[in-house]
Amino acid sequence: MSEVKEIKKRIDFLDYLKAICVIMVIITHYDWGDKDSPFFTMLINMAVPVFMIISGYNFAMSNRKKTGGNLKKMYAWEMIKPKLIRFLVPFFTVCLIEIVLLVIEDKHINPPRIFLLGAYGPGSYYVPIMIQLLVIFPIIYKLVEKNARLGIALSGAANLLFEIGVKIFDMDKYYYRLNIGRYLLLIAFGCYLYLYPEHRVKKYQLISMFLIGLGYIVAVFGFNWDIILFGYWKTTAMPIAFYIFPIIILLFRRFYHIKLPGVIGNTLTWIGQASYHIFLVQMVYYHFELGGRIMASTWYIALPFNILVTVAAGLAFYEADCRFIRNMKYLKFKAKRRVA
Repeated sequence: MSEVKEIKKRIDFLDYLKAICVIMVIITHYDWGDKDSPFFTMLINMAVPVFMIISGYNFAMSNRKKTGGNLKKMYAWEMIKPKLIRFLVPFFTVCLIEIVLLVIEDKHINPPRIFLLGAYGPGSYYVPIMIQLLVIFPIIYKLVEKNARLGIALSGAANLLFEIGVKIFDMDKYYYRLNIGRYLLLIAFGCYLYLYPEHRVKKYQLISMFLIGLGYIVAVFGFNWDIILFGYWKTTAMPIAFYIFPIIILLFRRFYHIKLPGVIGNTLTWIGQASYHIFLVQMVYYHFELGGRIMASTWYIALPFNILVTVAAGLAFYEADCRFIRNMKYLKFKAKRRVA
């Protein structure tokens, strides 16, 4: 009984984090005048790094529970199929919506660009990266499971080598954004959090990591230093992992078992569960400027409106998707019974 209760509390905490992060995504994709301010670089822009850490944590939890950490089972179709459905059904729905909107606006339609490269809108790299994660995560899992320090070090080295390769081969920014190589260290950190919940990272290690990440932020955004590596997406580059991971560890220690009561807790849980669908909705909303003239009004009118519309639409999308999946499972169950 206690084990079930602990799992429930974990889900509550992670859902709260995801809810906060997806709202931060909506905020950061609003057309702010100064996105290099400390408020953005040290808080709002941390949404995607936190999402990647949570993804590493959730993937580790799913693989441990369903496969016991067996590498062959992690690559089995029975393990990958549900995740593909969870990612691709909402994504393909959004792709079709974008095609309809392009037709309405009488614009050119490029199906491969839409279906294979993440569709249009801010954050359109996310789905291709998640599909890559399905392939590469079992390797990260086994490395971290076998030896936490070595696994994280190797993931960090692979992340760094990727960035070096980007520089040497002058990879285009467009394709860089679609590559999971830029998030390997963050994902390994998330995997570590799940696999080693009892490990206590020493205070001096947390402080050292935080100072490295903070030093990068201050140098790049405070003094406009031009660092040789990490030329693209500086706000979510590899050094940011050292800044945000100590913060996430402290949040886990302090709020891991928290459950907010009443409407606030239930609403945050709901938003967290629907965070992927809300993320997809905000892509469409911002790219096609569905907010109309309100989006161009002053920030204290436009921003609450953007959040309200995208969150509400995302929640409705999530519920519709859940109902669709349930109906498909029911029809499959009935078909099996008829055959039997």
